[in-house]
Order: sequence, then C-alpha cells, then structure tokens
Amino acid sequence: MSDRFATSVANLGVENRHSVLANFPDVLAKGSDPEVTVTGTRLAAQAVRGCLEKSDLPTRSIGLVLGVSTSPGRLLPGLANDLFTALPEIPRSAVPLNLAYMGCSALPKAVETARWYLTSNPDRTVLMSFMDSNTPLNRPFEAMCLHFSEGGPQQDTVDAVNAFLFGDAAVAMLMTAEGDGSQFGPVTHLTNVRPEDAELGTIPDGGSDAPIVHGRKTVTRTRDVPARGLYYATKAVRDLLAREDCALSSPQDAARLLMHTGSRRILDVLCDELGVPTDGEQTAIAYQVLRHYGNTLSSSVPLMVGAQGGLPPGESLLVTFGMGFSAGATTLHVPA
Repeated sequence: MSDRFATSVANLGVENRHSVLANFPDVLAKGSDPEVTVTGTRLAAQAVRGCLEKSDLPTRSIGLVLGVSTSPGRLLPGLANDLFTALPEIPRSAVPLNLAYMGCSALPKAVETARWYLTSNPDRTVLMSFMDSNTPLNRPFEAMCLHFSEGGPQQDTVDAVNAFLFGDAAVAMLMTAEGDGSQFGPVTHLTNVRPEDAELGTIPDGGSDAPIVHGRKTVTRTRDVPARGLYYATKAVRDLLAREDCALSSPQDAARLLMHTGSRRILDVLCDELGVPTDGEQTAIAYQVLRHYGNTLSSSVPLMVGAQGGLPPGESLLVTFGMGFSAGATTLHVPA
C-alpha cells in the first residue's frame, strides 16, 4: 500500500462499520461469494418495526411511506413497496413513494415531501424509511493492484477508498402535522449549480443509457467532490440562515450541528468554514457517527437524529450534501 493511499484511508475517520455481509473482509480480499446475513429491505423493515414499537401513533394513521435509498435491495419494486410486503401492519391503502438515488442529501428532500403530504392530509402520518446497503456493492481487491501504488488509475483508487469508507445502515422516522415531539424547521435546497456538477459522482451503468453491466456497478467520484461539497453545504446553510422563518442566525447558535459524514477531512473543513470547533459538543455527534458507522449515505444524518441519549433541547442545524450533485439544510427544534 502506498503512503499516499494509506494516508487517505487514515484520514477518512472511520473505525467501525456495519455490513450486511457475514464475510465482508473475504469478499474484498479474496473475492469470496457474499454471504448475506440480512437483506437491505429486511434491515429497513427492522428499523421501521422498532420505530413503530416506540411510537404511540396508530399504524392505521400511516398514509405515506417514503423509501429513501441509493442502494436498494432491488430496482423494482422499490424499497417503499417492498416494505409493504415485509410489514403487514402498514395499511394497504397508504401511498408508497420511492426517493431513490438521492445520494447523501436525501433527508431535507424527504422532510419537504412529507410536509407537502401532511399539508393536504393533516390527520395522517408519514413513515420515512432511510436505508443504504453499500458493502455488497464493493468490488473485490483481487481485481485491483494499481491502487496500492502511486499513479494508479483514478477509478481503482475510488473503488478501494469506497471499501473503507461506506457502511450499511437503516433508520426510520414518523412525521405528523402536529404533536409535542421534535419539529423540523424551514428547508433549503441546492442542486447542480454548474451543469458539470452532475458529473462529480455517478453510477453510470445499469440505467437505460448504459444497460449492460459487467460485474458490479461502477461508482465514479472525481477529485473535485470535497471542494464542491464544501461549497454546496455552506451555501445551503447560509441560504437557510438568511430566511426570516429560520430560528437560527448563526451556526454557532445551534445546539448541535448534524453534518453529513463525507469523511473526517470534509467535516474538518466544513467546521472551519462554519466557524465551529471540530472538537466541541456541537459537532461531536457527526464525528461519532462517522467513526462508528462510516458513510451511510442517506442514513448518516438520520442516525444522528436518532442517536442514543437524544439531542439536547434547543435548535439543531442539519446539513446534507453529496453526489447528484445536491445539498440541503434544515433545523430541528427539540422541546425541553
């Protein structure tokens, strides 16, 4: 392993991850056949069932089911539809809606979609299921060699870094129009400011433009992702703070900063840009989720929302960003 690559892996800030594969190391190192312990859909269903058991809301009130994933178990039916099969308690008359391939910036989009539905159906409940099962998609190391040497192909390096960065996770939330729980505030979005930003990261094969897939799908990512991610994240936050209906006027005023876990280096730079310390209570939860779960795409900030021990009372700031290329920001008010 080259010094440059070893440094890149160390700077990710990831110490542990969850994998749905029982033999993930052997899949990477030896090209072994994957041994799936739980499917992505089942992982999502477990999170949903746990959420329903903790809630006093009747399941019959669920009117919309959002399935949010960039790595669904299968392309059709989507995650939302498959949850109906896995969970008989979901009303058959509820609306399934898949927010697919939104990447790491999905949470604000899901919140906005749920809010639109609840405006027309204030007596209903929205079930939001976030799930990404990344580790089965990683390419085995046995098919590579140049990513361990200086000057190897960029895609080989991206594939190798992906194997150390991404993990599997699922989170479920229930959202209503009224209640005494935590409350999301206004939402801002930012997508493809420059047309070429859409090419910063792609999954080019498997769609109708490139239907033939040889082996596992390719996940591309250019060297400009960190810099553009920083721009998108800070712009989304500043747009949010400039709104008259935003309860915060500065990132420093937030009780907690829930920032998408791109990598430790990205978090460090984002903290610097927002004027908050990297080692304070405000930002600790983002680093903790990255350290223990890795980058879980759409589930990263939801993991922070549902962290053990909960968020402190007050107004927290949430920011997501990633391939698409897109970002979003919102606030979350936690009552005392």
